[in-house]
Amino acid sequence: MKKMHCFLACTVAAILIFSTPVHAFEPALDPLPDLSDYPTQLLVDGQSVKQGAMPQYMDGTVLLPLRNILEQAGYTVNWDTKTKSAVFSKNDAEAYLLSLATGTLTQDNAVLWTDPKIVVKNGVTYVSADLFDYVKDITADWDGATNAAIVTTEAPRDNVYCYDLGEGTLTQGSREIPYRMQGVIGVPEGENHPVVIILHGSHPIRSAAENRYDLGFSYLVDQLADAGYLALSMNVGINYSFESGEPNGCQRTVQVVEQQSALLKHAMEGKEGIFPCNLKNKGDLNQVILVGHSRAGYDIFEVMNQTEILGIQGLISAAPSIVSPLSGAPANVPVGIIIPQYDGDVKSLDGGTLFDQLENTPQRTSGTDLIYLENGNHGGFSTALVRPDPFADLDTLPLVMKPEEQRAFFSTYVMDFVETVLETGKTPLETFASLPEQYAGCPIMARVDASGDVLYWAATDSIANLKTTDTVAESVNACSTLDHTAGSFRIPGSFMQYDLTRVRWEKAGASVTIPVSADLRQASYLQIDLAQDSGDERNRQQDQSMTVTLRDENGQNASVQVEAGTPALTWQEGTVESIPITGQEDLFQYSTFTPLGTVRLNPKDFDGVNLGQITQVTLTFDRPSGSIMLREIQSVK
Repeated sequence: MKKMHCFLACTVAAILIFSTPVHAFEPALDPLPDLSDYPTQLLVDGQSVKQGAMPQYMDGTVLLPLRNILEQAGYTVNWDTKTKSAVFSKNDAEAYLLSLATGTLTQDNAVLWTDPKIVVKNGVTYVSADLFDYVKDITADWDGATNAAIVTTEAPRDNVYCYDLGEGTLTQGSREIPYRMQGVIGVPEGENHPVVIILHGSHPIRSAAENRYDLGFSYLVDQLADAGYLALSMNVGINYSFESGEPNGCQRTVQVVEQQSALLKHAMEGKEGIFPCNLKNKGDLNQVILVGHSRAGYDIFEVMNQTEILGIQGLISAAPSIVSPLSGAPANVPVGIIIPQYDGDVKSLDGGTLFDQLENTPQRTSGTDLIYLENGNHGGFSTALVRPDPFADLDTLPLVMKPEEQRAFFSTYVMDFVETVLETGKTPLETFASLPEQYAGCPIMARVDASGDVLYWAATDSIANLKTTDTVAESVNACSTLDHTAGSFRIPGSFMQYDLTRVRWEKAGASVTIPVSADLRQASYLQIDLAQDSGDERNRQQDQSMTVTLRDENGQNASVQVEAGTPALTWQEGTVESIPITGQEDLFQYSTFTPLGTVRLNPKDFDGVNLGQITQVTLTFDRPSGSIMLREIQSVK
């Protein structure tokens, strides 16, 4: 890992130049967004129901499908033509009768509920949520923030449980803050399973107990449980709510995780009556993976730094929002970071900054994956985020992948990460001999930081030592301030300093030679981190290709071809845009972020050289013209 530190940009200039995100907390009394034009959801015991009628907006009121909910809860439903009533019962108990003529719910001739707003539409009976308060073993609520009917039944399905552990108390300064300890838990068969804890981010909220963004990851809880992991998605909405005064960073989240984890520990030790399921010996809190989305993609690092009850083995950060540099980067914990191309919330793609801080932590020995998910957006990871991202560009909305595809990608990566980290201590991408162009069927740009020897580092190595043939090499700064000197090139994240070596050429066969002193005999990979400068006209909107040549101290050479189509060398579609700055010349930036990609080569493929005494690495470019940005060359064992 590197010894040079880069920090978050906090200047006004950064705001002017590179669209930094707006992450304001939502005051408790602010109106929630009108979602009446967006699809509604039905969540039963934490699982999304795809079949049957869904909730409907009718005359400004949300009504729920009676039969679909009752049948999901195990009731038998029949229609009595004579009385124009729905008759439903369960387990031979006294039947309920809902009369459409009178708008009443009765059982054993006793009136339980009356509501004139019962509606029959296209053969489906719709009722208000409070009807289910009078039906045994069912509760139903409408969550206006997530556009979802949240239904809880007595018996869970497929070992997934919605839980409410009662009231907890958080402390913030001298204040005590009550909250509901809620979430979703998936319980596999068997014992001593690794534990995966999922935390949601900051989204529009009126009440932390009512707006259940934790349910947005029920699908992931379900899949993890099926794969043999004890999984929890915790409701940490209180951390982002103004119900009890202004939140203080992620300190409330840390306490929520600590308190729920302590109760989880007690339940796994055999104490009953905590969770709505038997958890004795079910999990191993010494094998924990934390998954965080949005603000929680940053918070999980602080949870790890401040929580002693959990033995955290890995961290996954999806579309993270960074409010300040990490207080301490983990030294020996693998990390996976995902940044979606069309993030319409964290528009600066803060995950790039997070990766940089981890890469520049000297004591760090574990690897870090950085995945740039093409066509992904911020909300696609969660079923609870049903509208477009709040600051999404309208012209990119048609390009965003289907949320089902994005969640399938996320599930696959999370599963791979958990399995690989627990078995090998490495991230998934660390184990790839050649980094993939797609993951779970989705196109990606991948970058990996692994423990190795740095052969060239643009931030510290002088370009004066480079030998150029028909190329021009120069040092540039791809930062988020007015000191930006990298032309239109725009890297994900916000930086005060991000050094690159720009190499330009206008002749096929042009090259740049980097002097090194390397022993590659024990190396698994030769890694080169670079990107095409897509905004430079020299690239002619084409993918680049190059040849990598190693030279030993005896003057022997061996080469390996890096083909066109390699993600790091691809042209990123976009345009150069001008940004007017008051009192300054217009600035230019590429409309598309261009992440650096990692090219991995096997040293053993370089036949004919002494790998123990490599003195030069030469990059020879095949196209008639072009421009690339080079960050580093590394030898990885």
